[in-house]
Amino acid sequence: MIVGILVVAVNLAAGVWGLVLWRGAGVPSRAYAQVLAASHTVILAQAIFGLYMLAGGNRASQQLHYVYGLLPAGAMAFAYSARTSDQRRNLLVFAIVALVAAALAVRAYTTGPA
Repeated sequence: MIVGILVVAVNLAAGVWGLVLWRGAGVPSRAYAQVLAASHTVILAQAIFGLYMLAGGNRASQQLHYVYGLLPAGAMAFAYSARTSDQRRNLLVFAIVALVAAALAVRAYTTGPA
């Protein structure tokens, strides 16, 4: 539960902050880079922890929970594969992916914790 809350909170912060920077033509600071890195870390931690729980015999009440739980990791991989030399575009892509990851984590929670 704590990891899921962290996924939502950190990705929401990274997404909103990234959109504010992008909209205002700001330059991402080291602090933003750290928050973005933390958002990727908690996404991977959530996916690994979910797989660990699944291996331990814990099952979600709905199969859709697994889809919403793993999609943030796929979205993050997409963001890395979509990078270009345009830093503003990259900022926008990562901000949107962070918001999508937060929304998917909320949806995963609503499909029923394991």
